[in-house]
Amino acid sequence: MAIIKELDTKFGVQASYHRITAFNMSYSAKKIVLCVATYLSKEARQEQRDPIEEIDIEIPQSDYSTFVDTNPIERGYLWLKDNVIGFEDAADDFDVIDPVVPTEGIEPDEPVT
Repeated sequence: MAIIKELDTKFGVQASYHRITAFNMSYSAKKIVLCVATYLSKEARQEQRDPIEEIDIEIPQSDYSTFVDTNPIERGYLWLKDNVIGFEDAADDFDVIDPVVPTEGIEPDEPVT
């Protein structure tokens, strides 16, 4: 899952593919941090390129209860779209991107490892 939206990066380059790469939830401290990685494009992510930037976003404690008893990643995407300027009208990408496996030099019956 990811969010697709053209946004400017801190490097002055537009990037369009944003995904949550890490999620930390402290039940005792009632603290949540999302790590959002930004890629130039969906294709760059599929080609296993490094993200152009990664940022940690701390969820306000007042929103903590909305993450309890839910899928925290799905809730994280909804929270981003509701609370981060620029994401409000972004498209959702529900595709599961598997890494591209090079097939050059592999015989048809040879197992891929």
